[in-house]
Amino acid sequence: MARYILYHGGCPDGFGSAYAAWKKFGPEAEYLPVKHGQPLPELLDGSEVWIIDFAYARQILIELSQRVSLKVLDHHRTAQADLLGLDFAEFDMQRSGAMLAWNHFHPDTDVPELLRYVQDQDLWTWALPEAREICTALAIYPFDFETWDALKIETLRAEGAVVLRYKQQLIDQLLSKVDWVEIRGQRVPAVNTPQFASELGNQLCLKYPDAPFSACYSDHEGRRKFSLRSIGDNDVAAVAAHFGGGGHRNASGFAIASSGHADVCFVS
Repeated sequence: MARYILYHGGCPDGFGSAYAAWKKFGPEAEYLPVKHGQPLPELLDGSEVWIIDFAYARQILIELSQRVSLKVLDHHRTAQADLLGLDFAEFDMQRSGAMLAWNHFHPDTDVPELLRYVQDQDLWTWALPEAREICTALAIYPFDFETWDALKIETLRAEGAVVLRYKQQLIDQLLSKVDWVEIRGQRVPAVNTPQFASELGNQLCLKYPDAPFSACYSDHEGRRKFSLRSIGDNDVAAVAAHFGGGGHRNASGFAIASSGHADVCFVS
């Protein structure tokens, strides 16, 4: 029987979810990174399918469940309504995708320390010691199962201390290159960069406290990706959902055609 693991691509928490599955299935599964705005991959009828740290629209999931054995594990606020009441879905905003996956696939095994740090970053709690150093160093490494399996927290801690200082220098440079963009009628600071979306977005919010949220954007293969960040009660998940994206109240993302969108207008 074919076995597929679909996970949120381009995201440490998404890959951490896939890593948790890999620690159970190894080569006996196909691991497919997926993103919002992309169609559902081709999956064999009768196969086993897990969708982790990600969710498709409710009707797509219901139709898929009728031809495969399906389990969905997600924690993004924008997926909550789509997953409500579905017996094949587990939803928990208190755990990251990687934590949900580990608890699902290894219920009687302690969570690896690395995945605890992945969750600490993804939920933006930063409660673990030297989490910023460790997560900064982790971002240097490729999304590769064997590589992650060999990583040591002590090594990441030492590497991250150096990289974090340099990273902040780059962020400081980007903070001086702010555009202003109207997204659904709200004027917000934005920076053109594919990197540092979380840290840069958060620092933009602190620098411009009167703005409802901030944005980082970049173009790739005909699409313009936006990463939104906010502080407090400003809900960027609702903004992203308008464009078919998803995420959490204070961290979300979406993509539009590089040619533009009627509800996105650069004003400076």
